[in-house]
Formats: sequence, structure tokens, C-alpha cells
Amino acid sequence: MHWSHSFYERQDALTGCYSAPIHPFHTSLAARVTAHRCQPGALLELGAGGGQFATAAALVGHGVTALDLRAGVGGHTRLLAAQHGVTVHTLTGDFSTLDPGGPFDTLCYWDGFGIGEDDEQRYLLSRVAGWLAPEGVAYVEVYTPWYWARHAGFTRHAERHTQTYGFDADGCRMLDTYAPRGEEPFTQSLRCYSPADLRLLLSGTGLGLREVWPGGSYDPEAGVYHPEVSLGGAMTFTAVLTPA
Repeated sequence: MHWSHSFYERQDALTGCYSAPIHPFHTSLAARVTAHRCQPGALLELGAGGGQFATAAALVGHGVTALDLRAGVGGHTRLLAAQHGVTVHTLTGDFSTLDPGGPFDTLCYWDGFGIGEDDEQRYLLSRVAGWLAPEGVAYVEVYTPWYWARHAGFTRHAERHTQTYGFDADGCRMLDTYAPRGEEPFTQSLRCYSPADLRLLLSGTGLGLREVWPGGSYDPEAGVYHPEVSLGGAMTFTAVLTPA
């Protein structure tokens, strides 16, 4: 079984990240996307997890479809949306096979792009192009290689587990390993790209890179997360993609 079919379930069991309430980060991200689009519209979120961003997007007026591989999180998404007085349509399935409908004015994929190999990313991006409206915009969070290469080996200790950052230099992949007390460790492995790499990957997909939004950075030595840093220090960047 591919690691993605078990990693997020086990991560949630340890941290509760997919059963948490909306964080101010989700609210500000939904506001930023909406301001960039100038108005709300039909929005598809891939890898929606517990629906925190999806609900925040619905709260500012988007008609949201939330797609995730794991069936259990759809229930939390609907519960969270109901608590806030909005509706989010949930779907369960694999991005490579399920048809979510559309066209969508906005597509968002946070914290998950890079599962599999380059040809799989390219295939997904081609599908994204087909789901977007002609004037649609996709916002895809991409992991950078420089952050993970710099901080490989850092270990964070929590009450029930340790978390260790790693980097596969040959495959250019970030490695995020959780080791629960008394259990086998499990690892997330995502392909990292620079904006230049991503432009090459996008060739032939029907999408073009229009903007890059640098993301934040966790400082392991200080134990502090900085929400906005320069591209050269960022853990991730958001690729703003439009039909080519």
C-alpha cells in the first residue's frame, strides 16, 4: 500500500490536525485567495483534510467542493461547516481517477503536492487544467528543496512522538517522519520543486505559472514559525497557475 493511504490517518491520530477548529491561518488564506480572485465563486479544494480551509472559504462566499482521499474527514468537514452555518460539498476519492465536476473558478491544493513521481504530478496538473473555468486560477502549495536540505536531521520531541525532518537529495524529496512511542515510524515523502523546476513540469499540461507567493518558515533553533519569509528561506511557495 502506498504511504499516502496510511500516513495522514496516523498523523491525525497523533496530532489531531484534521479534527481541529478553523485556525486564523485558514481564515487569512481564504481572504487572500478571494481578494486575488476579486470575488468568490465555485472553488475546489484537493486534499481538504478536516475541512478547515474549505469552511473558511465557504464563509467568505465560495461554493466549495472539498475532495480528500480519506472518507472519515468528510464527516468532520460537514460538521465544521454546519457549526459555522455554511455548506461544503464533500467528495472522497483519488485525484487521479475521481471526477469532481466543474468547471471551477478557483482550485486550491495546500500541503500535499508532490506525492509520487514527476509524471504523476504532470498528470494531476493536466486534470487541474481540465477542471478550471477558462478564467480560473489554481493555487498549489509546493515544497522547496532548499529548506528541507538545510534542516535535514532536525528532530522535534512531543509527548507521544518525535518528528524528524529529512531530505532525499537524489530524488529531491522532503521527508517528514513521525515516530510514535513504542510503534514503527511512518514517513511522508513529497517531491520538491523550485519555480524553475515547476515551469518545466508544467510544459504540456495546459497550465502556466503566473505568480509565486513565498510561504513561511519554521526556525528549528528558535522554535518559532515565521508566516512570511523570502522565497530563498521558505519551506513552501504557492504557485498561482492559470490556463496556458
